[in-house]
Amino acid sequence: MGKSTLINAIEPGLHLKTGAISEYHHKGKHTTTFSEIFPLTGGGLLIDTPGIKGFGLVDIEPEELARYFPDLFRYAARCQYYNCTHTHEPNCAVTEAVAKGEIPESRYVSYLKMLEDDDKDGKYRK
Repeated sequence: MGKSTLINAIEPGLHLKTGAISEYHHKGKHTTTFSEIFPLTGGGLLIDTPGIKGFGLVDIEPEELARYFPDLFRYAARCQYYNCTHTHEPNCAVTEAVAKGEIPESRYVSYLKMLEDDDKDGKYRK
């Protein structure tokens, strides 16, 4: 279910175009092509925007990425190496905190996925 489908549930009179779920990918198909603002009958405004297919890092160096994860960054100062990538280095306080359950594994996995997506030359892979 996408944003337009949810908006139609909130404000059925808008009749926004929606698409079917892809049988191949089991995901929704993007149908909204431009942003549009709609007044709500109960007051307020709502904006329907095109979906996002991807997310990338802009002007963030891979070694800086952990700074944007406050829960990881709190531990980073305790790492053995000042330029620790929190992927393979010994005595990494971040990976130790993940192993102890002090940092949710889901947050660490998100960090690794973003790092991997931006890592074209493979220098941060285990």
